[in-house]
Amino acid sequence: MARLGRLMVVGLAVAACGGFSQSRAEDLPPIRVMSFNIRYGTARDGENSWTRRRDFLVETIQSFGPDLLGTQETLADQRDFLAEKLPGYESHGVGRDDGQKKGEMAALFFKKDRFEKLAGGHFWLSDTPDAVGKKGWDAALPRLVSWVKLKEPKAPDEPPLLFLNTHFDHMGVKARAESAQLIRKKISELGQGCRVVVTGDFNAGEGSGPYQALFANDGKAASPVMDTLRVYQPARQKEEGTFTEFKATSTGGERIDWIGCSPHFEVRTAGIDRTQKNGSTPSDHFPVTAVLRAQAKTSQKKTLRVLCYNIHHGRGTDNKVDLPRLARVIRSVDPDLVALQEVDNKTRRTGGVDQTAELARLTGLHGLFGRQIDFEGGLYGQAVLSRFPITASNIHVLPGEPNRETRIAFETRMSLFGKEHSFVSTHLHHQSNDFRVLQAEKIREIFAQANRPVLVVGDLNAYPRSKPLRIFQADWGNATAGQVLPTFPSDQPANQIDYILFKPRAGFQVLQVLVLDEPVASDHRPVFAVLEPVGP
Repeated sequence: MARLGRLMVVGLAVAACGGFSQSRAEDLPPIRVMSFNIRYGTARDGENSWTRRRDFLVETIQSFGPDLLGTQETLADQRDFLAEKLPGYESHGVGRDDGQKKGEMAALFFKKDRFEKLAGGHFWLSDTPDAVGKKGWDAALPRLVSWVKLKEPKAPDEPPLLFLNTHFDHMGVKARAESAQLIRKKISELGQGCRVVVTGDFNAGEGSGPYQALFANDGKAASPVMDTLRVYQPARQKEEGTFTEFKATSTGGERIDWIGCSPHFEVRTAGIDRTQKNGSTPSDHFPVTAVLRAQAKTSQKKTLRVLCYNIHHGRGTDNKVDLPRLARVIRSVDPDLVALQEVDNKTRRTGGVDQTAELARLTGLHGLFGRQIDFEGGLYGQAVLSRFPITASNIHVLPGEPNRETRIAFETRMSLFGKEHSFVSTHLHHQSNDFRVLQAEKIREIFAQANRPVLVVGDLNAYPRSKPLRIFQADWGNATAGQVLPTFPSDQPANQIDYILFKPRAGFQVLQVLVLDEPVASDHRPVFAVLEPVGP
């Protein structure tokens, strides 16, 4: 398939969502996890000293919106600062030297509106784990693990969640290996009947002795946890380094910061958050992230979570351009695929921001931008966000007014459930129904002979019973068929003009479809559907 030279690929990057009342964990929003070595506050780091970067660090945490946050190198006043700036979280941590406030902490945080603390404690990484402040083996410094056992009141039938956070020694080779073995043992002891999440700075790379001790099988005994990044992205990449020295370009080296989870979870996304400002990072480590959803117990159905959103170049009905707000809306439904319309790329009106790249970073999804027209020193068009790697793309120009705004069908391809799919974002003419009819006919013609499932998702600027929609009726399914779900204008929606269509018509079963109750972030409300593929 031809690939447009001006397409921009955005890789993985790495707000919690309310409003759910179901009792099953798989029905709740996914659990967002972040591990962040924040660099101890008394370090003589000059321009990167704690007081200069601490607000940026808080912004980075808030931008991801973790439900579980593990921090390392955290002094007591840093823990207290984070607790003040993150009022929705409860903290748990003690100094490694005296079990109170002296020395660095592996302080962890969890969202109080999601979790209730059942128990908590600390153990030191040594051959006598209950001995406070003891150095273990050949370690240069005392090291510890802080842990809590949590329950989710909104999912009372789910097992508790054991959350452990740590920081391995930077010098002791034996200490790191023994520490990993000890944590594995403690998971078995503390985590009986629990789901498990482990975060930390392990001062060791992938494939090292400590890594194998934590994640590899021990004889016939499977590890209680798995490396979330490697589950989500099986192939190791060249630039997975997490130690930055405060330089955004320091992406080489080893990945020494990990998030592990038990097989109770499906790893929705995992990555390394490359947040930076003017080439500087909020700490000397990149934070690492993972988004985890409970494995469904009641069904083994494979589903596809699809979102359609005209984002109005990020400008809300309050006239503010706010991409973090849009990202929170997108994340609230944990989508697999997102079709975005009215996207700016480095235009003057939106401050020169690559909106696809920024939304990809904020959501943890892969992103791809498709040019529609040149606009205000940059580009304007459509974008796709995907939990799956995008393998190919094409821009199909649609009939219309060539001297005005070109209309396109932006096609991306990816492998879903072992089969290639096309996922298409489109935006039909906003004034002329005649052009909309021609554009709908062209889209139908483009994919008439497709030997793969196709989803066309977008702002069609047409009502449910209009001719453009009727063009698709014969051989395309419509996720909102049989009902009218108004999407525009967002403050008082009166008309449905945004749709999720699919082909073949019998290729998907619609399990759920709804319009999100979001009146401010854009002038359109997003449409969300859960689809189940049908057939082989």
